[in-house]
Amino acid sequence: MTRIFLVISVVINAIFGFFLISKTSSPSPLFTVSRVIDGDTIVIDDPKSLPASREIRLMSVNAPEINLCGGPQSKAYLEELVLNKKVRLNGQLNDHYGRLLALVYVDDLLVNQAIISAGWARFTSTASVESENLKTAFAQVKTAKIGIFSSLCLQDHNPTDSKCNIKGNLREGKKTFFYPGCGNYSNVLIELDQGDQWFCTQAQAISEGYTKSANCH
Repeated sequence: MTRIFLVISVVINAIFGFFLISKTSSPSPLFTVSRVIDGDTIVIDDPKSLPASREIRLMSVNAPEINLCGGPQSKAYLEELVLNKKVRLNGQLNDHYGRLLALVYVDDLLVNQAIISAGWARFTSTASVESENLKTAFAQVKTAKIGIFSSLCLQDHNPTDSKCNIKGNLREGKKTFFYPGCGNYSNVLIELDQGDQWFCTQAQAISEGYTKSANCH
């Protein structure tokens, strides 16, 4: 009797193993990218969903808004990578807009890492199997000062008008301005991809909803 149970157990394990291998080895579905909204959001065609298209947000990636510095470049670069191409997705989280957060692959290319490495997006800390690689790529880009970290978008002085030297920082919805004479003025950077602005007068900054830094006299 014991031998019979042993044989049955072996057979069951073999069958279970077969189905497990079949399931894990089945190829991931591929989707066609029909549109690129901006540097971190795409639309895929998915006939199995209603509606038949879905918005996908690149996991751990934050590209500039299309109207900000680097925005058009990030969108154009993402279009070059994925538009009208087949992509594979790895993700199960949804953001607060209901979009799927995913690692996006074109063949073996991780699109999330490619756009960060090109300097047209920032790394965010969403946990994924690629988090450390994305974080490393982001650090390298900041050191190299390319893309949004070049003088195109990251500035400590106004390259177009030295008289308009009031720095307006937008951080987490809070608007603060700094002028020469403020205690930390020299350490304040203008990150145009984040929505920072240059102003010519304090009145101009105030009219745009900015308040004077507490470090200013």
